[in-house]
Amino acid sequence: SSEVMRGLCARVMRAFAWCALIATSAGWGNGSQVAEAFRSGVSNLTIPRHSFSQLTFVHADPSGARGRRLAAHKRRLAIGGSGWGLQGNLHTLGYFSAEVCIGSPQRKFDLIVDTGSALTALPCIECSHCGAHKHASSPGMRFSTTASSTAHSVTCSSPPEGMRSCRSCDAGKCGYSVSYTEGSSIRGHLVDDNVWFASSAGTRLGVRSSFGCQTYESGLFFSQVADGITGFSQANSYGPTLFDYLKKATNCPNIFSMCLSETVGALVLGGTVPANLNAQWIPYTGGSSYIVDLVDIKIAGKGIGVSSYAYRSTIVDSGTTFMYLPPAAYRAVRDHWRSNCPWGSCSSRSTKGEYPDDYCYTSNKEEIWKFAWSTLEFSNGVSVPFGPAKYAYELRHNVWCLGVFDNEHNGAVIGGANMRHAEVIFDRTHRRIAFVASDCQAMHAGTRGSVLTGGYGLSGCNSKSAPASASYSPPPHPHSAPPPPHPLPPPPPPKPHPSISHPPPPFWKTGPTDGGPHR
Repeated sequence: SSEVMRGLCARVMRAFAWCALIATSAGWGNGSQVAEAFRSGVSNLTIPRHSFSQLTFVHADPSGARGRRLAAHKRRLAIGGSGWGLQGNLHTLGYFSAEVCIGSPQRKFDLIVDTGSALTALPCIECSHCGAHKHASSPGMRFSTTASSTAHSVTCSSPPEGMRSCRSCDAGKCGYSVSYTEGSSIRGHLVDDNVWFASSAGTRLGVRSSFGCQTYESGLFFSQVADGITGFSQANSYGPTLFDYLKKATNCPNIFSMCLSETVGALVLGGTVPANLNAQWIPYTGGSSYIVDLVDIKIAGKGIGVSSYAYRSTIVDSGTTFMYLPPAAYRAVRDHWRSNCPWGSCSSRSTKGEYPDDYCYTSNKEEIWKFAWSTLEFSNGVSVPFGPAKYAYELRHNVWCLGVFDNEHNGAVIGGANMRHAEVIFDRTHRRIAFVASDCQAMHAGTRGSVLTGGYGLSGCNSKSAPASASYSPPPHPHSAPPPPHPLPPPPPPKPHPSISHPPPPFWKTGPTDGGPHR
C-alpha cells in the first residue's frame, strides 16, 4: 500500500542521512608525503589555474518518477556532465550527479555528489545483485579490476588511512558493508585506481584513490539512475574521500564550492578564497557533518518566534533535497505560505500535490517570486537570504509547492534546494561556510567564473575548460534582491498534521547498522 511505501521511504531517508555521517578525515601531511604522492599517486599532473565540475539534469524513466519522488527527500545531490558540471533535479531525482572517469582506460560513472557522506562506491563487474544504472547498465559496463591496467584490490592487511578495520576479508580483499534499518544495503570490497580530475588548461590528471566496488545493492541503491555515490563530508570510516586524495596529491587548499540552480550547477575542488571576497562566513562544527548554529528564521523581516534551542544541530547537506525544520518553525513557515499569497485568496489557487503535507498552488514563476522573502539567522549575526526561489519548487508545469517539511523533532537540515542560486563555499581549513549569490546556470555553462581562484573539476572525462575566475559581482538574477517586505500576520490555527507525510531526514533518529556511531 501507499502507506507502507511512505513508511519504508521515511526509514530510507533517515538511513541515508546517517550514511551522511560516515565520512573521511582531511588533514594531509608534510612535504615529503606530498612529494611521494606526486611520484606514486598522480599521472600526468598539471596544476591548473581554475576548473569546474559541471552539474546538469539527469533524465529519469517517467514510469519510475513516483518511486523516485518517494525517495527524493533524502537522496544526495550529485554532480555530472562533461568537465566541470553537476546535473540533477529536485522533483524527479532529488539529487545532482557527476560524470566521473576511473581507470586506465577511462570508464565513465555517474556518481551522486553528497556533502553529507564520505564513501565513494559504484557497481562491480562481479555484482550479484546490482541495478541497471546510467552507465553501469549491465555487468560488462561495471567496474572491473581486470579491465583497468592501473586497478588493484585493497587488501585486508592495508586498509585505507583512517579506516579502523575491514568489515570482512574474503579472498584477502578488504570488504565494506552498510546496512539500513529498513533493509536497504550495499556491500562489496575496496579497490584503488586512478580517478581522473580536470584542469583549466584542458589536461587531466589521474589520482590514485580507494573506493567501494559493490557486489550487492538493495533498495534505493539498486533502483536509482545514478551508478553510485561520492561523498564530501569529513569522517573517515571508509578511508579518505576523492577530494582528500586530490588534496594529498596536489597540496591544493582544503576548500570546495558547490553552485546549484534548478537543474544544473558547478563544483570547484581545491580553490582559493580571494582576499578581497566580500563574503559572510558562518562557522561550522561537527567531526563529520557540516553543523551550523541557526538561531532564527525571519519572514518579511519578522522573526517567527521559535526558540533557538529548537534549531540545534542544523546541518548543511546537499544530499537532502529540501529543508526540514523543527515542528514549531515548520508550522510558522507553512501557515505563512498558506495565508499570504500575492494574488489574494490562497484557496482560489490551491491544488493537490503528491502527499497530504504538500501545499501547492497553480501559478507561474513570476507570481511565486512575489511571495515574502525570508532570512536564515545565525548565531554570529550572519543573515542568509531565503527567498521563494529557495523555499518553493515546481512540482509540475505551473504547479508550485512549498519545499519545507516537518522534521518531527528538534534540529534542522538546510538541503540542496536551499543552496540554489548561491555558490556555497566549504572552507574546511577555517571550518566555515559562505553563501555567495551567483548565477549557477551561467557558471555551469562556463560564461561565469567561480568566486574561488584555481581549483579542479571532479570530472576528468572531458578536456573542455571553464573560464578563469573573475572579480566577483552579483549576477543579474531576477530574484537577487528581495521585494519590499510585507507584514507577517498571525498564523491561522494549525490544522491536524496528517498521519502520512513526507519522510524527514532525521539522521539523529536511526542509522546504518554497520557498526558506525548512532546519535
